[in-house]
Amino acid sequence: MLPEEAKAIAGYQLHHFNELVDVFDRLQPLEVMARLWEIVASAELHPGAVVLDVGTGAGVLIPLIQSYQPSTVLACDVAEKMLQRVHDKYPAVRTCHADIVSLALASTSIDAIFMNGMYGNIADKPAACGNAARMLRSGGRLVVSHPEGRAFVDQLRATSDLFIESLPTKEAFEALLEPLGLGVIAYRDEPKLYLTVAQKS
Repeated sequence: MLPEEAKAIAGYQLHHFNELVDVFDRLQPLEVMARLWEIVASAELHPGAVVLDVGTGAGVLIPLIQSYQPSTVLACDVAEKMLQRVHDKYPAVRTCHADIVSLALASTSIDAIFMNGMYGNIADKPAACGNAARMLRSGGRLVVSHPEGRAFVDQLRATSDLFIESLPTKEAFEALLEPLGLGVIAYRDEPKLYLTVAQKS
């Protein structure tokens, strides 16, 4: 994909998701919350960690992340209205209005990066994962997840005009991440949960 195409996709998504703040900012069913807790637990956060939530939306993961007592939580999204909602609800969180491809945080400054419920929307996945790898500290973890699973994403692909790609197989993720110094240490592709955890060497 050409950079111009990826930029155009990101711009369209910005407009789309700005219109959906109230749709995203809703209480989740208990069974979904249980899976979200599993997703956050997979990062094995420690007190004082620096955590980045990419495609944060209205911030569904943030209170779960905060329960681990991190020193810093950063929320990144292309949609400024989503970030405004996060700021209003969680004023201690630092918001970053950027595409993950171009997010300019310091190298080796992050302990854990979450890409929850949004990986399929990334147009330039190699660039996004490359930037994530750059920002992660040695031993840091990248968590790519969806609390509704692969079939849910594929249904969205069939019914939405948004750019959405299927979630990768373990082999596809390994091929993408290993050259970036990230090893896949956990992979779950279940009917109602997709979860990949990669660790930086």
